[in-house]
Amino acid sequence: MRKIRIFNVLHPAIFFLVAFVFFLMVYPFFLEHYFPFFETTSKTRIMLVIYPLIFIMAAHIAPSYLLIKTFPKLKDVVVDIRMDLKYWKRAFYLFFIAGVSLYLYMYLFKMGTIPIFLDNLESARIGVKKGLGKYILIANALISVSLVYRFAIEKFVLGGIKIISVIYLVIGVFFVMGIGFRGPAAYLIVSCFLAYLIFSNKYLTRQGISMRYIILGIVFIVFLSLVGYYRHTGEFSFRAIGSTAWTTAVNVSNLGAIVHNTDKSGLFYYGYTVLSDLGVALGLHENGFTGVILKTKYNMDFEGEGMTITAPGEAYMNFGWVGIVFHAVFLGTLAGFFYEVIMRSGKLSWFVVLVLFSLNFSRLAVGGIVAPGLFFLVPQLILCGAFIIIAKLRI
Repeated sequence: MRKIRIFNVLHPAIFFLVAFVFFLMVYPFFLEHYFPFFETTSKTRIMLVIYPLIFIMAAHIAPSYLLIKTFPKLKDVVVDIRMDLKYWKRAFYLFFIAGVSLYLYMYLFKMGTIPIFLDNLESARIGVKKGLGKYILIANALISVSLVYRFAIEKFVLGGIKIISVIYLVIGVFFVMGIGFRGPAAYLIVSCFLAYLIFSNKYLTRQGISMRYIILGIVFIVFLSLVGYYRHTGEFSFRAIGSTAWTTAVNVSNLGAIVHNTDKSGLFYYGYTVLSDLGVALGLHENGFTGVILKTKYNMDFEGEGMTITAPGEAYMNFGWVGIVFHAVFLGTLAGFFYEVIMRSGKLSWFVVLVLFSLNFSRLAVGGIVAPGLFFLVPQLILCGAFIIIAKLRI
């Protein structure tokens, strides 16, 4: 049985747990005393402890029973990689230019502006992007896949990153962040950093990152908080920490609302929310995603289309405590199984898929299965396959 190392950021389970802890556990267990926006119930706290415990056990144990019990080490797999990189640059420029062009099309012809430069950004960004979600998701995926493959290939072949690649990253971040949301830009930066990091000798030896990168990540989060606060108030202030606390608290508040209203009604959805969200995504009906429906049903008033339903919230509203167990087991098993399949492939092109899968898999902690899965995971995985074919990556 392979050990799941806590700093092995290439493992989807680790990124899921990082997102779960930051967006769902930090407020009730660490910040609520200092920023008492509301009081988290004991039931919600118990749920927030049980779910990740079951998840990590499933991710740790399931691969032993689903796959042959051989667990190659990362450093032993990478040395056997052979490369044919004749066409990778044409694939990069095709994807990157297509992503940037799609953003230019939206900014110049659909929106008539770049949202991040507008006054009252919080409401403006929601209005200007209405009806353009599919374009934004495709453009994000094109830019992300192209840059992550570029960083991974250059690091593996050259042992370092060219200045021009950093410039391309800055350009990509500018266009992605122009919509007015920090999250996608942060994901892009982190994914490129990971593509570079996973082929460093230290990472391959340890199968994990060093503490200095953990500290750097914390600094990065603080920086994003300051930028967000400046965007709203026009000044840099450490009061931004309070806004970050609310970012984590609002997800817990949504989970508490789901638990409260489910218990109050005594009714469960028995999987209907998942099927309904699939129907919306596939264009079978226009009732809206579960988060949008619940926002109206619970009479919530805030800017934004819908509330975050969270993984434990999605599980509980459908099957109660039984749902918590099965939801956590399903996602934990998926994370562990996917990691083992990629590890055994010994292919650089698949390792990049794992980077993007791990990062986007973390979104399921807050958004539930369907919406993040279909709008972030699936498009990027499809484009990874297209990149591999176009670039003729025999690696």
